[in-house]
Amino acid sequence: MEDDEIIIVNKTTSNKVQKKKSKKIKAVKIAASKNSKKKDKDEIRAINAVNSTKKKFPIFIIIFLILILMGLILFSDIFNIKNIEVVGNSNLSNDTIISLSGIEKERNIFMINKKKSKEKIKEETYIEKVKIHSKFPSTVVIEVVERHPKFMLQFADSFVYINSQGYMLEVSNNSIEVPIIIGFVTDLSNIHAGNRLDLEDLKKMEKIIKVFEVAKSNEIANLITKIDISDENNFTLLLEGEGKKAYLGECTELNTRMLLLKKILELEKGKSGEVFLNVDLNNDDVYFRESVNV
Repeated sequence: MEDDEIIIVNKTTSNKVQKKKSKKIKAVKIAASKNSKKKDKDEIRAINAVNSTKKKFPIFIIIFLILILMGLILFSDIFNIKNIEVVGNSNLSNDTIISLSGIEKERNIFMINKKKSKEKIKEETYIEKVKIHSKFPSTVVIEVVERHPKFMLQFADSFVYINSQGYMLEVSNNSIEVPIIIGFVTDLSNIHAGNRLDLEDLKKMEKIIKVFEVAKSNEIANLITKIDISDENNFTLLLEGEGKKAYLGECTELNTRMLLLKKILELEKGKSGEVFLNVDLNNDDVYFRESVNV
């Protein structure tokens, strides 16, 4: 019996010792884990500090370079305008367009207001489109698309130059070598450079353009000096150099009518009179009636 009791006591003691050792081992592990985490955190902080320093350094350099560049742009005469080029103009001179733009030489090329300059140039009725761009370091290029006079209106002793879209480009005392439109309904009070023809005349303008396109393809457009549009169903062409007036009709089958007109002009060369093209081409013949001199 005594031996058994001794054995029990020894087992209990052994378990207690093992538990104490286990607790010590756990404590050591926990301490080691805390130390490891702390070390990791310290390393992360150190890495972040290095990265932060790396980030700050190039930003400072970039800002410094930007300041230097701005100084060169604003205070150096390298970027002062030395040349102003104008492209696409024929009606207006280079000096006129440059003056309209407000762009001046020796001004900093970065300081010009391109939008404002374009708006000023487009106030001129001859200008349809404008582009402005810079050729560094010191050249500005102004590209324009102009409107060109294709016809004239005449009232009193004045002539109004208009383009094919019905824009009034200029009112002048001088005529130019373009056909004169007779019989327009646009009110005289509306006749100013920059305005357009009234709606009724603009609709007729579409027919006028077609008439002259076909006449050009038949090589007789240069002979037409005036076109009377007062009767929308019977436009009249005046060929003053040929001494003839041609009644065109409703502007249908234009190519056939112009071919016939060309033929009559050749056959009746040197004679003054009227050409009647305003007939039903399927049933009637066109004809020429010579003027009778009294």
